[in-house]
Amino acid sequence: MWNRRLTLTILLALLLTIVPVHAQDAGGGGTLIGAFDVGPGGAPKAIPFMDTAGRTWLSKIWSPLISWNADMSALEPQLATEWSSNEDSTVWTFKLREGVLWHDGETFDADDVVFSLNLALNPDAATNFPGFSSLSRESVASITAVDPYTVEIVLNSPNPRLPFFMIFAWVLPEHALKDLNPADYQTTDWFFTNPIGTGPFMHDEYVADQFWALVPNPNYFRGAPKLDRLINRYFADETSALLALESGEINFTYVSGDVALRLQEEGTYQIYDGPSGVTNYFIFNLRNPVFQDVRVRQAFLYAIDRKAIAETVLKGTATVVPCISAFPSMWPDASELNDYAYDPAKASELLQEAGYDTSASFELMTYYNNQFHLDAMAAQQAFLAAVGINIVPVAQDVPTYNSYFYTGEGWDISYRGVGVNVGNFPFSFYEPGGQPTTDGAPLAGQLFPELQALIDAARIESDADAYLGLLQDICKFQNENALEGYMWTAVRFGAGTSNLQDFYWFPAAGGGPYEDHAELWSVTE
Repeated sequence: MWNRRLTLTILLALLLTIVPVHAQDAGGGGTLIGAFDVGPGGAPKAIPFMDTAGRTWLSKIWSPLISWNADMSALEPQLATEWSSNEDSTVWTFKLREGVLWHDGETFDADDVVFSLNLALNPDAATNFPGFSSLSRESVASITAVDPYTVEIVLNSPNPRLPFFMIFAWVLPEHALKDLNPADYQTTDWFFTNPIGTGPFMHDEYVADQFWALVPNPNYFRGAPKLDRLINRYFADETSALLALESGEINFTYVSGDVALRLQEEGTYQIYDGPSGVTNYFIFNLRNPVFQDVRVRQAFLYAIDRKAIAETVLKGTATVVPCISAFPSMWPDASELNDYAYDPAKASELLQEAGYDTSASFELMTYYNNQFHLDAMAAQQAFLAAVGINIVPVAQDVPTYNSYFYTGEGWDISYRGVGVNVGNFPFSFYEPGGQPTTDGAPLAGQLFPELQALIDAARIESDADAYLGLLQDICKFQNENALEGYMWTAVRFGAGTSNLQDFYWFPAAGGGPYEDHAELWSVTE
């Protein structure tokens, strides 16, 4: 059976990292300026519960109940220190950290958690939380403060992996937001003018489209940060951020693989890297009858030499995937999968059988605007054009893309990324009502009963091996039916100046959140 309790390893790690409040003086470590919202893990203007990414920065101000650990291999206690469930995983109990203060000096307690979760699930607030957390107002029977430092969540159906989704559960101050009309949640300027959190840094100054500056929180529960100031500078794209890094204006930015390799050869920058855990893929909007034909979807895969793009255009920093899952442990044996090896003749044959109109043209909507993905999309475009499929990549900023994509309207094909791991598989993408689409249909626009049956079984399976087997069955179904145009998962890179001390960055999907111990960061002269 899956162990529902906090593992001994994580508990010991927690005990070793606890730092008494005021154990060190805040500040003295210089100013660190980063481009934290450049790259696929960034999302300028993101706010808690409306964050599809950008969580590396959000976690500097607000704390979630739980986060990933440093390399996303396990869960890490944040405002929740331990969690457990009853036998059928319908009642979850979260023990909270005591002695935590909000940035304004008020005491954090269970009422803040109850308030935050109820707000996030309020349909009037229309947050992204239901889709990303596997929770909904209908699936939650109650959220209760049992005592000042214990919260109980009662579910209407079993959820053995709920803690993995609680990384999306930011905790907001009830005393500051209790009078907020939920319908105004997405438009209030509070998050940028007077935000209050429990994170390592506190709001200092925000200038839209330019920067967000923070100062250390002297009462942070892991210890007062060493930095005097932490600044997130906004850039239009990776190239402008890279120029700022190389000119000494900033200390850190995400960089694409080719840039990382060059900077590493120069030897004057610190390079951070790791598996993205993100699958890059084409999602087809099956509301368009053209893409309802499996032969058309398969033709996309046969037409693109994915392996060549990964090895040459992406310089060996990406690995081709057979389904939505980024990790091989979630794939069945290769003998059960179609590798869709490059075969333009096969692609043309399938298109002809399907009666595909080669005069048609489709916009490929994306939020990727860095050279890494622009080069990949240019190669995809050329391969597809060779068999009569015409696409035009259209890059948008993340807020614009998010404003319509999850409704299912305004797009036919999108090149995007989704973080997928054993703990929080994106079941909601394939279920009716899983995302706030205007027609209630799954995000791609069509329900597949066999896939839904596998998802239903996986949701309530508590045995780890059996659950993994169901994920592999899901991968096989996706692969066979080419539900999406599966491309690759990439290694991602960050680059920092040589004077960064104890700085840590990991390419976590969506920016995590993950434990980076920002209270230890400093910059030397």
